[in-house]
Amino acid sequence: MSLVPTSVSILSCIQNNLIYGCTISSLVSVNINEKSPEIIFVLKKESLIGNSIKLKNFFTISVLTSNQIGLAKRYSKERDPDLLSEKTWDVSDGFAKIKDARVHLGCKLAKVYDSHAANIFVGSVEKYFGESDQSALVYEARDYGRFNPLK
Repeated sequence: MSLVPTSVSILSCIQNNLIYGCTISSLVSVNINEKSPEIIFVLKKESLIGNSIKLKNFFTISVLTSNQIGLAKRYSKERDPDLLSEKTWDVSDGFAKIKDARVHLGCKLAKVYDSHAANIFVGSVEKYFGESDQSALVYEARDYGRFNPLK
């Protein structure tokens, strides 16, 4: 599966005035209806952020730009939470967004399917914002790169 290119995002959740974040590359849109868009992503069972999302029911997905490789690497390894005041984050309305990300999705947890080897999370998108003029960060063959559209 590492040969299948995917977008790179930071999943985040606020709990007890701390921000929990992790890198994901499993983001998929499953309902594109503008009135009720939904997404899914996959996390390991008993993941720290997965448990936080189950408790709080709200989370943010920040789709990274091609110049945010450092953040992708940091949150793929580090699991210690950040303070709300950390300069990486923009916190508003209960959502913690990575500054200067390509897309922000503020979501409410709709369902967790836990009958698989990993948990599948379904989120209802409550708020979203995007910057189409920034190139997206992609992950393929265990390395990061950028999408270059054919013109």
